[in-house]
This record gives sequence, C-alpha cells and structure tokens, in this order.
Amino acid sequence: MSEVKEREWRNINVRRNRKYEALVEKLCSRKSSYSNKPVFEFNKDLMVFAAVLGYERSMKENLDSDSIQITLGTYASDEKDGYIYLLALLESQKTESLKDVNLDASVKSFEQYCNGGLSIIQSWMDDNPGDIEGVDTLVDRIFDQLSLSSNDNDVEHAKKDVEF
Repeated sequence: MSEVKEREWRNINVRRNRKYEALVEKLCSRKSSYSNKPVFEFNKDLMVFAAVLGYERSMKENLDSDSIQITLGTYASDEKDGYIYLLALLESQKTESLKDVNLDASVKSFEQYCNGGLSIIQSWMDDNPGDIEGVDTLVDRIFDQLSLSSNDNDVEHAKKDVEF
C-alpha cells in the first residue's frame, strides 16, 4: 500500500505555462559563453529560482490551459521538492500545509509563484534584448536585489568580481 502511495505522489505534475518555453530554452539549454554551460543545469532549477523570485515579489500567475509539466519525483530526486513545501509553509504560516492531504495545494501555490517569477524574468529579458544569453541580465538583477537588502557598501564592488 505504501508503495502505491509513494508512486502516486512522485507522479504529481508540477506545471508551468508553455508561453515561457523560449525563456526556459534560453536559460536551461543554450550554453553560456561564460562557462560553456547553460545558466541553469536543469529546468527544475530555473523553476525553483522563478518560484522563489515570485514569492519574494508577491507575484503569482495562474496556469494557462497550455502548460508543461515536470513530475514531483523529478524535483524530489535531488531534494528540490523541499522548496515546494517551504513556499507552502511560508505562504500559509501553518504547519498543516506540510501534510500529505495538502500536497496538491502546495504544488498549485508553487506553480503560481513559478509562473509569476517566470513572468518577472521574461520582463527582465525583454528590457535587455541585447543580452542574448540572459546571464548579464540575471546577474545585474540579483545584485540589484542584494543592494536593496544589504547595508553593505561592498555590494557594488562584489558585482565586479563575479566569475563564471
């Protein structure tokens, strides 16, 4: 019985809107000239980054009818499913969000934050069309956020020392 239950949760789909597929391709499939690797090694890595960004910016976007999925088991393979549970806990502020019966709601919340974050990232890329790979845009935006949340005057200096 527990084997069936385990298989079922692993097969839950975590979806994103298909309209972001070009962005996902840009950041997850194309090799960067900086490191000869994609910006994100796996699509799920970008999805986690986007979901955390969406949460941080309070940006949720509902799923379109046309979506692409990654199974929850794929996220669990390297424990990135923990971000799904963490965001659900942060959003609800209730430990009940971590119960199995609330897993669908936790996944839905993650999906909405992920799509919200992808929307933000897409707007960053749209604002900087000269950055073909997207690396410079992401780094600039991350450092912008760091400078907002840090009282450290060395943030601007650190920005120049980043290596890929």
